[in-house]
Amino acid sequence: MAKVKEHLSSAEQFYALGTKEYEEGRLKGDLTHMREGCEKVFHAYVEAAAALIQKRGFPEPDSHGERWEILDKMGRRGMIEIGDSAFLYLHQYGYYGGKIRPEVETTMKEVKEAIEQVRKETARES
Repeated sequence: MAKVKEHLSSAEQFYALGTKEYEEGRLKGDLTHMREGCEKVFHAYVEAAAALIQKRGFPEPDSHGERWEILDKMGRRGMIEIGDSAFLYLHQYGYYGGKIRPEVETTMKEVKEAIEQVRKETARES
């Protein structure tokens, strides 16, 4: 089981790699790179959520549904909404469907905000 700081570090690395790959793909018209970037940013959200969940003493979730349920128990509606958007626009449409919808870039910004919020919360309580 990864530690809180490891999850947060992974989130930041996945985000940086994903946004770089997405942007390079967008500039070159390379859908494969854009899709891979979407998936990395989605995984950045997963890692940030895992850091927050573990910080609160809950077990690491094994599925998207479990993550949703734990965040709901924690009263984290904002994290759930970002996760729902990331799952739909980055993971489902972007990565698996190869459909880059207008919501992709907004969702990427929301994931960045979620990572920053988790970083602040976990740093305050260390």
